[in-house]
Amino acid sequence: MSKGLPVAWAKRSALAILIVLLFCVPLVLRNDYWLFVFCLAWINVLLASSLRTIYRTGELSLGQVGFMLLGAYSSALLSMRLGIPVWLTMLIGGLFAAGMALLLSFPVLRTKGVYFSVLTFLIAEIFRLAMWYMPSLSGGPAGLSKIPPPGTINLFGITSIGFATKSNYYYLLAVVVLFSLLLLQRAERSLGFTWMAIRQNDDLAESVGIDVRGYKLIAFVIGCFFAGIAGSLFAHFMHLLTTDVTAMFGMLTSIYVAIYMVAGGEARMAGPIVGAVVLTLAPEVARPLKEYQPIVFGALVIFIMFFMRQGIIALPYYLRRWGRRAAAGQERRLGENGTVR
Repeated sequence: MSKGLPVAWAKRSALAILIVLLFCVPLVLRNDYWLFVFCLAWINVLLASSLRTIYRTGELSLGQVGFMLLGAYSSALLSMRLGIPVWLTMLIGGLFAAGMALLLSFPVLRTKGVYFSVLTFLIAEIFRLAMWYMPSLSGGPAGLSKIPPPGTINLFGITSIGFATKSNYYYLLAVVVLFSLLLLQRAERSLGFTWMAIRQNDDLAESVGIDVRGYKLIAFVIGCFFAGIAGSLFAHFMHLLTTDVTAMFGMLTSIYVAIYMVAGGEARMAGPIVGAVVLTLAPEVARPLKEYQPIVFGALVIFIMFFMRQGIIALPYYLRRWGRRAAAGQERRLGENGTVR
């Protein structure tokens, strides 16, 4: 039997156990507040993973929150004002965000590096301000309220499941986000090598016949589609949307999503997932520290950036390395102390 087979089975078994544990969270946590936090963690996981898809081409988008806003508002308005079923408006929200990304791709993809990041950030701010100054459409500063949850699902006439409660919505988020991650993984398996070639040297990739702008366009549209899905899920979970600068669609969220991806470890698919979960839960765990909470969060991120360059996902590797260094240092000290003078 090959050595790789047991390793593959171990990874699959660990993944299956993790998924089972995630689905047990509502059964263990009876606290609505912590269920709320875990639901936000699922949304952040999808946002960070969608950003990673774009980053695979070497471009860091700071506008994911803007496309999330498009998905959120389009889904909410279609369900509230036109009475379209929420299950359909969620998909439309993602498609609307992807369509807008396709329209904006001509100016956006003509830039790269820091110019790409700044341009996507400004686009996100334009979307937010447009909603702020269009009260007839978005409610303006007051925002939208009483956004309906997804409709009840009837399971073969045996039972029905509603999504007005946080526990049931948690399961909806888990299923949708896991399925979205599976699709993102499939896309990366198909196009990841080409995206990596573009990231390493786009001029060289173009010289060997790779359509650099075309492949960047695919990554950009896919990433924005799932950002729109995240926005739709967020809208029907919160039942309230506002474009205040301190809200979910503000500047800080764009920065946090990038931190989730980089601190988690963007080299692996699981990196942004781990980063989003850990860094979403960390401020809540540190909440008893009150005014020192931001300092603790910032110190944690700085520690990860300086001492764990491969991200939180590589923590087992760093623990082994630090353990070996500590053991070597201990042996060296014992040798020095045992030297005859």
